[in-house]
Amino acid sequence: MKPNYYFSLSLFLLFIAFGTHFQTNAQGIYTARGYWEESNKETYRIIKQKSNTGIVLSADESSYLNDYETYLSNYFSRLSDDEKSVYEKMKPQWDREIFGPQQTAIVEEEFEWRGRDYATNILYGAYYGASLVAVTEISSAAAVGIPLLTGGLWALGPVIVPKKYENINRSVIRASNTGKFLGLVYGGSLALLVAGESDNIGQTALILSSLGSIALGEVGFKLQKKRNFSEGHIELVSHYGTIGPWIAGATLGATQSDNPNLYGAAFLAGGVGGILVANNVSKKYDYTKGDVNNISALSLATTGVGFAIFAETLQNDVSSAVLLIPAAGTVIGTMLGQKAVKGVYLNKKQGSTIGLSTGGAALVGLGLAAIFETDSPTLWVGIPSVLALATQQILFNKYKKDNLAGNLLGKINKDKPYRFSMKVTPENYFVNQQMVVPSGILNPNGNISNPLVNLKLAF
Repeated sequence: MKPNYYFSLSLFLLFIAFGTHFQTNAQGIYTARGYWEESNKETYRIIKQKSNTGIVLSADESSYLNDYETYLSNYFSRLSDDEKSVYEKMKPQWDREIFGPQQTAIVEEEFEWRGRDYATNILYGAYYGASLVAVTEISSAAAVGIPLLTGGLWALGPVIVPKKYENINRSVIRASNTGKFLGLVYGGSLALLVAGESDNIGQTALILSSLGSIALGEVGFKLQKKRNFSEGHIELVSHYGTIGPWIAGATLGATQSDNPNLYGAAFLAGGVGGILVANNVSKKYDYTKGDVNNISALSLATTGVGFAIFAETLQNDVSSAVLLIPAAGTVIGTMLGQKAVKGVYLNKKQGSTIGLSTGGAALVGLGLAAIFETDSPTLWVGIPSVLALATQQILFNKYKKDNLAGNLLGKINKDKPYRFSMKVTPENYFVNQQMVVPSGILNPNGNISNPLVNLKLAF
């Protein structure tokens, strides 16, 4: 009985060891790298991209997408906790193998001060000086000299504090200018909140707008230099930071409030809320600068349509609640624009072309309204807005079609041409002639195993 006992125990332990080994090997089949490769199969990515961008899928494509995502879900559920951690850690690096395999070295463009940079620095500096003159009520020759002096000092910034401007790029300047502009708006809003209907509201607005512009300009400069946000992120902050006070003010105006302090609070709260919303939106999707240019163009066009409806409504209804119509146009245009650009990845040229053409179409509309000498406020606003909206939609849909047809990256930076190469190896002919044909091979060309010509097509 004792030998049988030990024999049974040995078989039991062997069975346990074999089962554990089999389970470990089975888990080893499902790896983090394997899951990443399966989730990036070309066919799946193409169909998924079409689905995300709103393109109607065929019945076969829908069936494939549902089945494959079920397969991916089952695959991921079989990953061990360690493999799941590896996947979360390594996914960004693996993604770069697809999205930029040929970018082995990135050479940044040398920073150069441009004409508009000079003009922007001088204008802001002159405004700060003019504000100081107005507040101190200087009436001597210094009233002209101080704005020129401060304008020159702001232009001399890179010389006065060169260390501050080391290792900057174009996005740092853009972030700084965005901060300066928003600081003017928010500083003026703060003055309205604090001073209200007081006699010194003008001086308060000048000094607080200048201080706000300087402060937010520095914040934008340092944050961008330190954290290097994407250009799309900066443009979203500019967009939301601008429409935030407008929407908040229009909403308050709909209540027929005439308290300037409340309007100052609304503008300030709208601005801060807009920046917070922009940061949150940027975390959910990485918009390009071209994307945001398109969003802004659409938002302006729909706001114009809203004002046309507002003008028409005023002829019959004098209620201040109609102010919500153009504000709703701003919100709708922004939301629709954000949804439309996902997966399209408009580049800078495309986005700027949409913005420029939309503005041009609006001017054409104004010209037509002037030529026909219309007296209707609705037509003065509606014709430019409708032409701008139509132009924006035509151009955007053209670029969307081009980008989706080009590649999955939407040609973010530039077109990547196909690379074709051919290598001729005539010596293989003699090598093939010396090779022995294996028995059972009936193909008369079965002895050719080394190619005479190698063709390679790289994408």
